Amino acid sequence: MNPKILLGLAFGIACSIIWGGHAVVARPALAGQGFHPLDLAAFRYGPAALLLAPLAWRAREALARVGWWRLLVLASFGGAPNLLLFVCALLYAPAAHGGTIAPMVMPIAGALLAIPMIGEWPSRGRAATLAVMGVGVLMIGWDGVTGNFPGAWRGDILLVLAGTTWAIFTLLLRRWQVPAIPATAAVTMISAVAVLPLWLPWRAAAVLALPAGPLLVQFIAQGVALGALAMFLYARSVELLGPTRAATLGIMVPVTALLLAGLLLHEPISLLQGLGATLAAGGMLAAVLFTGRKTT
Repeated sequence: MNPKILLGLAFGIACSIIWGGHAVVARPALAGQGFHPLDLAAFRYGPAALLLAPLAWRAREALARVGWWRLLVLASFGGAPNLLLFVCALLYAPAAHGGTIAPMVMPIAGALLAIPMIGEWPSRGRAATLAVMGVGVLMIGWDGVTGNFPGAWRGDILLVLAGTTWAIFTLLLRRWQVPAIPATAAVTMISAVAVLPLWLPWRAAAVLALPAGPLLVQFIAQGVALGALAMFLYARSVELLGPTRAATLGIMVPVTALLLAGLLLHEPISLLQGLGATLAAGGMLAAVLFTGRKTT
């Protein structure tokens, strides 16, 4: 196999593991280690803003053409509010739900919202695969009503909102033709400016009193791995594989999340949940590889 393709696969798989492991790292921090959702937001955007600032600076002319108000709108959907929806969901829902429902809702919401936002209609084949994915999401969510985690439905609703707001973010990037990497850097910096002034006087002292081990884990996981490294890995994967192949690797995110939640957190995975994840992942694969979209 072409070495470039192998390297692209390695980057894409590493990125999918980071994304899939997000809920697995965040859930215990919120459930028993003394962290607040705002703490994870501060850890995510503080270090990442410093790491990504050079990217935003190099693209300052392109970002100036985008305009501040559009960047603020992008930050509202793809920045700190989106992350807080996700991590607040983990106060109620298990990591297995967090790592599956949000990424599976995103393409469904994106396809539906693309109709009014950018005039793009799914083909019949894509609509069918999205319906299959929707059934899979419902099967996973049903576990939060009657299965191993009754009451998790409250978190599942927040996860649906997180997936939907991220879909809006990606559609706005396309509608306004904003370069994704510089925009993500700018959104990260805006989020840091919004979060840190609130976090520092309210939570900083309490967080610094926590054990050093969990602090280091969250600092690396949120700020370095999720905030900067995953973006670099995905960008390089797209460069080496092309956007379609790279998007296909996103199917690994819910699969990775389920496996890590079971192996590391010992969360039980019900038969219905496993079948739902399999159905939705199969729909994602078919949607990327075998179906198209049409514009009006």
